[in-house]
Amino acid sequence: MIRRLFKIFCVIQFFLIVATTQITFANYDAHIDLLQLAEEDFQYDEYYVIESSAENDKHTISLNQFKKINQKFPLPAIKYNRQKHFGGWIKPVKGQCMNTRALVLTRDSHGPVDSNNNCSVISGDWDDPYTDMSYYKASEIQIDHVVPLKNAYMTGAHNWDNLKRCLYANFLGNKFHLLPVSGHENERKGDRSPREYIPPNKQYTCQYLRNWLEIKYVWKLSLTPLEKNRIDQLIVENNCDDDLFEASDASINQQNQYIQDHKNLCL
Repeated sequence: MIRRLFKIFCVIQFFLIVATTQITFANYDAHIDLLQLAEEDFQYDEYYVIESSAENDKHTISLNQFKKINQKFPLPAIKYNRQKHFGGWIKPVKGQCMNTRALVLTRDSHGPVDSNNNCSVISGDWDDPYTDMSYYKASEIQIDHVVPLKNAYMTGAHNWDNLKRCLYANFLGNKFHLLPVSGHENERKGDRSPREYIPPNKQYTCQYLRNWLEIKYVWKLSLTPLEKNRIDQLIVENNCDDDLFEASDASINQQNQYIQDHKNLCL
């Protein structure tokens, strides 16, 4: 009898341990999730930039090669204000009434777009790479700054004048700086870097990281240590091809020339 009671006691203890362990692990996972979602504070004693040296034989730049700068992360003297520092959508093409949003929607629609008399796009046919879904109503689409305006400001754009920041916000010098995506997903992303946000479409992860890094390189924006480390981790986890992160000199030069040619676009 005593032996039987002892066995029952041991079984009860075992399940109590298992239950406690499961709760502990659940709390731990939740804590990790909260850490990953925490906003970047940019308080670091060092930071990273993408190496600017090109491979002469291939005429490319490796976007996933970083240089550590052993200095405090440079912070802006003035607090970020989206409207004050970057403004809104402009009408970049003289003689056309479409603003940058409408131009991106027109550029990336698979077919002709419908627009109203105010030159606002109403409908089209867009594939959102973030969700891997198609959208037909422009009201469901937002234009994502792949490297968000706040992240750009905090990682270098605070040193620019308003004209350059406005150009960054309305940049049409490539097809990935601004992307039409699900409005809901864009709001979920907010100002977060790959440390805190990656699109749910896993097939797009490597391309997203590549686009992020090319924008950072072209605009000479720095990376925080946690941002850089998370990107390294994601590249490994998703088996991203190294060749994907090779940017041609010609492409980089073309974008830099666009910036130079359009430096007064927002006047």
